[in-house]
Amino acid sequence: MAEKLTQGIINKVGDDHPKGTQLHDAEVPGLRVVVGSKSSSYKFVGRTNDGSKRYVSVVIGRTSEVSLRSARDRAGELRLSLRRGIDPRSPKASVLSVGDALNRYLEGRGDELSPRTVNWYRQKMEGPLSGLRKTPADKVDRETVRALHERLTMQSGAYGANGGMRVLKLILNDVARTHDLPPNPVTRGVRMNKEKARDWAVGPDEMPDLWAALDRMEDRTRRACWLLMLTTGLRSGNARSVRWEHVDGDVLFVPKAKSGRSFSLPLPKIVVDALAEVKELNAMLESDFAFPSPTSISGHIEQMSRTQGFPYAPNQMRHTYRTHALEAGVDFQSITMLMDHANTHVSFNYVTRAHLMGHLRECQDGIAARLQSFRTGVVASLSDAA
Repeated sequence: MAEKLTQGIINKVGDDHPKGTQLHDAEVPGLRVVVGSKSSSYKFVGRTNDGSKRYVSVVIGRTSEVSLRSARDRAGELRLSLRRGIDPRSPKASVLSVGDALNRYLEGRGDELSPRTVNWYRQKMEGPLSGLRKTPADKVDRETVRALHERLTMQSGAYGANGGMRVLKLILNDVARTHDLPPNPVTRGVRMNKEKARDWAVGPDEMPDLWAALDRMEDRTRRACWLLMLTTGLRSGNARSVRWEHVDGDVLFVPKAKSGRSFSLPLPKIVVDALAEVKELNAMLESDFAFPSPTSISGHIEQMSRTQGFPYAPNQMRHTYRTHALEAGVDFQSITMLMDHANTHVSFNYVTRAHLMGHLRECQDGIAARLQSFRTGVVASLSDAA
């Protein structure tokens, strides 16, 4: 029968009770004191909640070495483990180091991540996070990451420091899928630096210069790729790797976007014409890619970057497309679908994109009309294009 144990009772338990006596604690069910011939010990007995209903017995420690309060705290932890179906006698699985955890994460994602993204993650591990590479994920604490973020901010600037913390946060969250970790120390301990969104969109005053640079470009294959990105907002990786089998007249099928989704994208006439031109120019290469590169491992153009003749970045085309789409009067939801952006609104999941192709084509033509109008300096609206 359980009784209210006190530290005083524990101190004299060997003198007051014969060997083999068990005193059950009324405060913590399952905790008991077992009297031995030379010493007494705390023991916890409980039933595991894993479907087997097995009884588990765990010795907490000798009464001469462990206080009643500490024994009760430990017994409470053991009770919680059993409720979760965990046998506290089983050895705990070792927690991965931060470096090994990143490798596991990247292997688990497979081909979902672009080579550029994978390389970026690895650069962060080899650079700002290198000091944590061999640290077990459960040993990374708030003070460590807070101090690291402050040091990186001084060394690499606000954006570099925030990037390192985001990778670390992702790694620890992934480890938490398989191990019981404390709350993410990046979330709890780091106040991210303020970041200003890049104002990359090419404005109306600069658009004639952009078009002039495109028209002067001697490499017609690269010109067509830049044109595709500018007039559709397509990401660089998806644009560079376009296959002819995915081009059906004035519709482009994008089989694997950054979002992980596949989708069809209506193409403006100016892009259809440019694709026809490069197909004829590169016919002798017999390539499966619209923008082939005989010297690249992939078989298509590997990189689009600024040059002296065309001082614009690939993502700048995407920013420009989005900005002029709004100026052309296209609603935000349509732009979201055209650019394959994520939308957290639950109703968006019920939209069947294929049924909106006519509407999306109208929007695409309106955006292209506005962009092309800057070749003559006349701004077109969506209504004008229709």
